[in-house]
Order: sequence, then C-alpha cells, then structure tokens
Amino acid sequence: MARWMVSAGLAFWTAVQAAPGAAKPVVLGVAWEYPHAGIALAAPVGFQPRSLSAPYDVMHAVAVEDGRPVQAVTLSAFPAAEKVTADEFAELKMAELSRNLAIRNLKPLKKTTMPIAGTTGSARLMSYTFRGAKALAAQVYVLREVQGAKLRICYLLTVVCSATRQARLLPTLGAVVRSVRLLSVRHPVLSDEVKLGEPVEDYSLGYSLRRPVGWYAAKSPAGLEMGQVDYLLGGVPLPSAQLLCGRMPGDTATAEACAKTYISEAKREALHRKQTCTVVSEGPATLGGLNAYQFVILQGPDRAGVAPRSKKDAQNEAVVMVQRTACLPAGPAGKPRVFALVLTGRGKDIKPAEALMKTLAASFRHVQPTTQPTTQPSTRPTTKPAG
Repeated sequence: MARWMVSAGLAFWTAVQAAPGAAKPVVLGVAWEYPHAGIALAAPVGFQPRSLSAPYDVMHAVAVEDGRPVQAVTLSAFPAAEKVTADEFAELKMAELSRNLAIRNLKPLKKTTMPIAGTTGSARLMSYTFRGAKALAAQVYVLREVQGAKLRICYLLTVVCSATRQARLLPTLGAVVRSVRLLSVRHPVLSDEVKLGEPVEDYSLGYSLRRPVGWYAAKSPAGLEMGQVDYLLGGVPLPSAQLLCGRMPGDTATAEACAKTYISEAKREALHRKQTCTVVSEGPATLGGLNAYQFVILQGPDRAGVAPRSKKDAQNEAVVMVQRTACLPAGPAGKPRVFALVLTGRGKDIKPAEALMKTLAASFRHVQPTTQPTTQPSTRPTTKPAG
C-alpha cells in the first residue's frame, strides 16, 4: 500500500516523468544509520559519501560520471518550531533558495504530499541553474515529534541531478524515500575510536586539519568549526571542535602564556554564567609539528553544594573542554601567530576527549601561503543540492 502511494505521488510530476530516455532500475546500497538525528536511509549503489559543510547536514552522497558529479542525495535535519507544518517549513526553505546568489532561474514546478517513514511529507519539484549548469531537484520535507522530549525535527531529503540525467531523478527519489526509517534520537558522544576524513585547508590562515568522519566542517574568518549536532539539547553542535587562528598582543608570546590567558578567560566567563570551572590538568603538548600547551577543564552549573536531581542530569549538564595552543614567533609581519584547537563534549569523562584531541592535533599542519597548489580539487558537485 505504501509503495503504491509513493508511486502515486511521483506520478503527479508528469513534466519529469515524460522526460526522454528510460531510467535504469535503482539499486540501493546498505542503509546508513544516523542515531544523533534519529534516522536511517540508503543511497543508490555507486553513490559515494561526501563531507558535510553545515551543522544540520546529516548525509551527502554523490554519483560521479566522467569525473563530474551528475547526481546527489542529501539529508538535512532541522530543529522545528512547535506549530510549524512541513508545508510551511518547505516554503521557508524555498524562500532561502531564491536568495542564494549561486542559484539562478529557480522555478517551482510541482508540489504534492508524499508518504515517508509512516507519515506524510510535503514534496517539491524545481528546476534552476547553479553556477551556469542547469539542474533539477526533488525535495521531501517531513516533521517528527520525538517521544519523551520536547523536540520536533524537520527532515529534508533532497535528490538533485543535472538536466541531462533528469530521467533518473524521480526513480532515485522514490527508492530512497522507501528506505527511510526513523530511529531513537540519541546524544552524539565523544569517542576515542574516531576515524578522520580528508583534511580541510586554509592557506590564508595557514592551517590544514582533518575532521572526524560524520562531523560537519565549516570555515570562518577566524579559523574552522567542526562538530555534530545534539538535537536532544536543542540543536547545538556538541561534541564540537574549533580551530582559532589569531595573533597575540605584545612582541613575544609562548604557548604556555597564551594557554594560561585562555584559562583565566574561561574562569571569568564561568563566574559570569554562574558555572563551575575546574582545571583538571595542564602541561606541554604538540599541535602537529609545533610545540604547544594543553589544558583540560570541566564545567557545570554552580549549585552551591546542592546535588543535581539525578546522575543523568549531572551527566547532561557537565561539559569537558580540552584545548591545545601553539604560538609561532613574531615574523616580519609583526605579532606572534597563535593556533588554538578547542574540543568540547558533554559529560564528565575526560579520557575520550583527551584521546580525540591527541588524534586531531596529530593531523594538524601549519602551511605557508607559498605551498598553496596552483589549482585546488573541487569538493562540490556541479549541481547544488537544494536546501
């Protein structure tokens, strides 16, 4: 019955179904599970997972032909307001896309409802031009109430293809939609067995750092932000890691002096927020090939001797932070340069955080602008997954 309903929904989009060229049957690979977002789904065989670049990205997989991405499947999960509907959320996202400067000629073609994971979603079909390349995208929005938590999540499943492969669009969407399963939403956790993906590089700021697989990574003018969203805590990135690149005041600076400055700032901020701030350990370390200084801090609410309501509450409220700081001497440009790698996680167990910091720090490289390659490999598909 559910399969017939999906087919009926897809039949609504006659414009694409009438496209020339018969599409091959879609064969799905093994389902991928994302417990932190409470969802599982499968991508077609041959689709390769790609890195995530935004906090609410959950999965991004791409099919490549002749060295160019021609089709993509993307899943995002957004915390949703209490009364918003899937259709209202879809309209908000369509408005965002219309303001994207990289997207031109955005044309909504069709919209309908579609069954997905035991509920009903709001589906959209659109065409557009992304950086000069014509493309089509099909989206399905579905809202979920998380049992036992005051939490609503809006999942956005997007399938994109180039205009020359448009006959593949709806068969791929239908197959992926049928593979979607909802799971229990869990807190993401720090692990000492994390695998690292490809490095993220910024030659203007002078760093190269590898991200944990499954974490998003987003560059900023100050450095790099990485993490995985905890939806049970309202949609904040936790665990997370930040690489801060800057310059210290004064003519000279050491890693230890910089680190102790950060410790003092953390204590002042904790006092302002009525939190405890305990330095568990500190001492010399390394950041890639640079001499560094590490400290570990435990933070939590200042209850003035009042015990938390339960062990679970204490675990949810405690935060561990590990920071390694490296300071380069002042050069011809002036002030010393500082790299501070900050890792934050939920809970009181510091061992996984220390182990992950050791792994991340070992992947760090200080790069000079003169080592920048003349051409950098593209990490983005030619057709941007909408949303």
